Order: sequence, then C-alpha cells, then structure tokens
Amino acid sequence: MMDDTLAGAGAANGMGVGAGAAPLIAALESASPERAAARAAIDWDDVHRKLARRNADLEATFAGRGPWADAVLARRAEDLAEIPQIHEEESAGIPMLVARGDETLYGLELRHLGHIVPMPRLARVPGAPPAVLGVIAVAGRVMRLFDLDRLCNGPLASVSAALARGDAGADPSGYAIVLRTGAGRPAALRVREVERVADIVPPRGSAPAEAGPLVRAIAADRMAILDMAALLDLVKT
Repeated sequence: MMDDTLAGAGAANGMGVGAGAAPLIAALESASPERAAARAAIDWDDVHRKLARRNADLEATFAGRGPWADAVLARRAEDLAEIPQIHEEESAGIPMLVARGDETLYGLELRHLGHIVPMPRLARVPGAPPAVLGVIAVAGRVMRLFDLDRLCNGPLASVSAALARGDAGADPSGYAIVLRTGAGRPAALRVREVERVADIVPPRGSAPAEAGPLVRAIAADRMAILDMAALLDLVKT
C-alpha cells in the first residue's frame, strides 16, 4: 500500500510520517502528465488581469461609477417610480376641507385652496350669472364669489329655493374660500360652514349623473366630493 511505503520511507530516514511523505507526494504529483499539463495550461498573468479588473469594477460600483453602478441606479429608479402607485393604494386618504353649503356637505381637496375668511363685504354685479353672488376683496385681490350650492346643484333650482325662502336679495353669510387658480382669474367659493380638515378616501365608484359634472363621488355620509379640476376650469373662465 502507498501509505506503508510513505511510512517506511519516513522511518528509515528517522523522520515522522508527515515530514518524510512531503517530498514523495510532491514527486508523485509532478510525475502525473495530466496534472503537469493542466498546471502548464494556466495563464497566471490573465488570471491576475481578470482579478484586477473585477476589483476595479467593484471599487467603481461602490464609488457610484461604471456599468454595474449604472445598473444599480437604473433599478433604484424603477423602484422609486413604483412608490407613488403603492402609496396611492395604501394611502390613508386625501387631505380635504369638509364644508357645508345651505343644502349639501362638500369635500374639497386642500391643495387647491388658499385663504378661508369670514364672508367679506360683497359688491353685487348686475347681470352676473346666478352662481356669481358678486365680487369681494381678500388680501388686496378683487375676485368673483361663487355660491357653491348654485354651482353644483344648478342655478335655476337654487334661485327658486332662495326666492321661496325670501332671501334672494340678502347678503349671504358664512365663509369665502379662495381658490388657487394660478394664472386664471381669481375666484372664491361661498359656503355656510367650515367644519374640519380630514384625510378622506374617495369611494371607488363615480357619482351618479344626476349629481352633476362637478361632483366626483358621493361618500357614505352623503358628502359630495368635488372634482376640483372641473370646478377650477369653470370658475377661471
């Protein structure tokens, strides 16, 4: 057996098995033609170059450079692009102002609103559309004041209701909500009460057609959630 040969050679030289075996094992390995050919076939310079390139790529990646880093950044951009959709699905709601008109409870997205002030002095405008109560001045800006009930419920029905109450000519009370109209004509909405600010999740279903074009959805508490884009387009013209 090979183990006995290695042990005998070690004992004859007065050495331990390990020390005597090492030269013989090395000689046996070098005597194998397959092993020698494999050893000769390795291009160590090429191995070192590949390792050097890989190390350089890793350093570039950690420094934010190179193709690996570009791939990482591209994947990160994709992940960030998906966040708004996830956020919308898991959102606790949209910040809204809950306000009450003479006839309806409304939800208005807070980001489209500016000042909220007690009803300022109103100047009537002869010949104005029924939804326009007149003009007011808020923070030095003169703007038209729209009655929110009349905008949403239709001018004829609201005017008829006002005439029936005998208050069509009286100055309205309540609050004026100044809208963020950007470069459009400044405008404000009249409401009777401002109740609260809350995060509201709009119902998935759309409002029935009879609710009118400015109502986006009807909440469980019969609150009319307004389509602010449509409302702003209407009052800015």
